[in-house]
Amino acid sequence: MEKTKNSSANIAEALKLLDEAAELKKDELKNLMSDKYTHLRETIIETENGFAQKLASAKDHAVEATTNATEAKVEKAREISSDVNKSVHQNPWPFIGGTAVISLLFGYILGRPHR
Repeated sequence: MEKTKNSSANIAEALKLLDEAAELKKDELKNLMSDKYTHLRETIIETENGFAQKLASAKDHAVEATTNATEAKVEKAREISSDVNKSVHQNPWPFIGGTAVISLLFGYILGRPHR
């Protein structure tokens, strides 16, 4: 009978040790998961901040490129209008004749009766 008590006590002690070991492992796993989650969260935040900065930089670059393109177009239009103005002042009759012909064509097209 004492053997049965001894073995029951040994089994109870072994179960108690296993329970303590399981509790320690549970705490270790909880800490490990918490550390991994924190690291993952920090990585996501860093990536998000980097992406936001790159997106803002790309937006600024696009605005700058659009502004430069607009300025270039305005400058080119000024150059063309200046060239046309000089050409008209140097030789006005071809432009007057061209304008008259175009006006006559528009008048003819718009003045026709519609069917």
